Amino acid sequence: MLNQDNLTQIIREIALRHLVDGSIKNDEAQQIVTGVQIMDLRDNHLIVNHNQDTEQFAASINKLPVAWLVLQDLRAGTLSLNQTMTWLPSDVRAGNGVYDQPGAPTTASLGDVLFDMLNRSGNTAVRISVNYALGGAAAVNARWAQYPQLSHTYLQPLDANRFYLGNSTPHDSLWALKQLMATTDQYSSFMKNALATNIYTDYGVRSQLAGNGWIVLVNKVGILDDSTGDNRHDVGIIYNTNTHRSFGYSFMTTSPEENPAATPQAEQSLKDMGRYTLRFAGDKPGSMQPFAAPNAATLHEHHKMLY
Repeated sequence: MLNQDNLTQIIREIALRHLVDGSIKNDEAQQIVTGVQIMDLRDNHLIVNHNQDTEQFAASINKLPVAWLVLQDLRAGTLSLNQTMTWLPSDVRAGNGVYDQPGAPTTASLGDVLFDMLNRSGNTAVRISVNYALGGAAAVNARWAQYPQLSHTYLQPLDANRFYLGNSTPHDSLWALKQLMATTDQYSSFMKNALATNIYTDYGVRSQLAGNGWIVLVNKVGILDDSTGDNRHDVGIIYNTNTHRSFGYSFMTTSPEENPAATPQAEQSLKDMGRYTLRFAGDKPGSMQPFAAPNAATLHEHHKMLY
């Protein structure tokens, strides 16, 4: 028999689904492929589920399952956050990461590389992680293939040491993030800090935070402009320290390049769905500051990055 609290929760979930469905319809009216998963992590029940297994080019979202393999090896003792990683100037890729910049060092601790990959979405950092810590793209794919929860997630190797970041889905990407946060130890705390303080404060869900001290958001965005489609993705976990409840979300969109109205709509849908989900989780409006539009010159990978 339903009590008042359960009935209120059901009504709130119906309202959230209605709002998110409106954003999805607005996206799909612009021929934007949209996949959404929102989950109550208390009992893992789905609140919103739309195209959760539809593959899209992952962009930087696939840095999450890469980090998860590194996490496994840290716990197994085969890798250490303090170990020194050394790479070649030819490994450097453009991006927002510390090691993506001209004149950046070509040696650092694995911890610094991993933090850069998650916090600043470093592109050189993911290449270092895959090729120098995990044995290459083929080895990464072989390990991911052992998990049916990552059945739609893979890198796309080009040769022995170059790869594209490949595909994923809302289901797979959220599952990977949940694994990163599943066990509390020094390594998951390290990764939580990197994701909770990431630099993308004016984009997607993070731009919609109301500024309340009781909401913790860990998330990863993926941003790519490419002739095959513009990708705008955001995957995260929202934790309310007052209610001790967590909600996971994964928003993935691919916009047709030939439709100039599509990508702005996709970006707006990430903000709208993020605001709805944050308020549902208990993030109250009132102190939110105006946010600026993302700087396309610094945020967007203008073509599919070859790592």
